[in-house]
Amino acid sequence: MRVICENVGKVYSTTRGPLVALRGITFKTAESEFVCMVGPSGCGKTTLLKIVAGLVEVTSGAVRYEGHERGAPRNAMVFQDESIFPWMSVLDNVAFPLEMRGVARRHRLETAEEFVERVGLRRFAANYPHELSMGMKQRVGIARALACYPEVLLMDEPFAALDAQMKAVLQEELVTLWSRYQRTVLYVTHDIEEAIFLGDRVLVMSRNPGRLIADLPVPFPRPREHGMRTAAEFGELKERIWLMIRDEVMQVLRGQ
Repeated sequence: MRVICENVGKVYSTTRGPLVALRGITFKTAESEFVCMVGPSGCGKTTLLKIVAGLVEVTSGAVRYEGHERGAPRNAMVFQDESIFPWMSVLDNVAFPLEMRGVARRHRLETAEEFVERVGLRRFAANYPHELSMGMKQRVGIARALACYPEVLLMDEPFAALDAQMKAVLQEELVTLWSRYQRTVLYVTHDIEEAIFLGDRVLVMSRNPGRLIADLPVPFPRPREHGMRTAAEFGELKERIWLMIRDEVMQVLRGQ
């Protein structure tokens, strides 16, 4: 599945008049590509993700899909904030989207069990969210998204609230899961290092209104390991992206 954004723009109506959130966003993913998006706060990254998900309508331009017969492809979204149901067990949370699609109980539970195990939560399958750590809850969300076998996986800063150690571990687990299931992924993050570690490409967005100012390939082979973060090339790419974002933020501070 390939996601194609063609001159996408979004304008919100506010009491102070029109607010331009996105302007002229154009890019195309490759089949089963992991694409990360970074940029200053308020640049429209999440809005763009929601447009691709079909949750927000475009004002101008279009989003198209290649490799899907008709309509929008099946997608799943993982949010930064906890979005699992507190009254359901881990297993039932993961199985829920399949239930909504009318999948028979036996089959949906078998599928849910597979993905609960994949994210390392088999021992906690009967537990409820209040009995889980934040990292575990995020793994439940990822398992639920993958259990739907989405053609496009959309992730909005899923690890932002985690401590550095847990974030590093879950990043590696996500890379492993993506390598296994090979889905097209659009991943929003403020963490430049995370974007480089996870992505095949990094899209850099400008300050508001959000525009695409760079589309950078990540030159590191897969599989990815934590040690690659210490490579000189990794640091150079991180610095290059940071300087782009820093320049955008400085222009905001100067009122430009």
